[in-house]
Amino acid sequence: MDLGHATYWGVLGLTFLGPFFLGFHQSLSFNKRWKDILTAVALILLIYIPWDIWFTSMGVWSFNPNYVSGAYFFNIPIEEVLFFIATPFSCLFVLECVRYYFPSLSYDHGKKQRHAISLFIMSFFVLIALALIARNPSGWYTLSATITGGIGLLYLYVNRKNDFLQILITWLILLIPFYVCNGVLTGIHFWDYPFFNDNQIAMDEAVVLYNNLENSSFRIWSVPAEDFFYGFGFYAIGVTLYRRKEK
Repeated sequence: MDLGHATYWGVLGLTFLGPFFLGFHQSLSFNKRWKDILTAVALILLIYIPWDIWFTSMGVWSFNPNYVSGAYFFNIPIEEVLFFIATPFSCLFVLECVRYYFPSLSYDHGKKQRHAISLFIMSFFVLIALALIARNPSGWYTLSATITGGIGLLYLYVNRKNDFLQILITWLILLIPFYVCNGVLTGIHFWDYPFFNDNQIAMDEAVVLYNNLENSSFRIWSVPAEDFFYGFGFYAIGVTLYRRKEK
């Protein structure tokens, strides 16, 4: 998906437009909840944009000028700001779809079984985080992403017991479009790379260029494994605020 300076815009369109228009479907009424959506997105912006600006200034990552429009907010492309609007919006839309089509994943349906599956997924989550930290305990991206993702996971487990499994299953579903979109951002032709790789791959054809000294160097295709936890962090914030009025 090499669109030159419009590449990042192409990823944003792929991420946002489908959920935006489908959200008007009467069975979901998703786009009627603008107050909840905007509240969730606003907090994500307040946390993640300063983080992004800081890490860019530290050289944890940078942005390839060949694949962005050239408009910047401080030291990050304007597309990066919009990423933290489009992606949480789409995540919440998929969450609503899962609730609508799979109601048995939440609330009073099979509490014991639901809890056991949730603990299994959580354990897998924690093991991956520990493995990444072990590979590079001094990496800024590794530590920050796994810690914030872990905090988000723990918070949801404690405070969203009734729909915790539904939230986790939604995230697993989201990994499919997540890795496609992030694949383009981290390696334009991401499918050319091994599915699992742990070498310090230097990628020139990418929108976001990572400093491998600050991550574990473990990637799925071209996507750093830390992105899984980084994304889960703002997903947890979005879910918490979006469903704050629900038990």
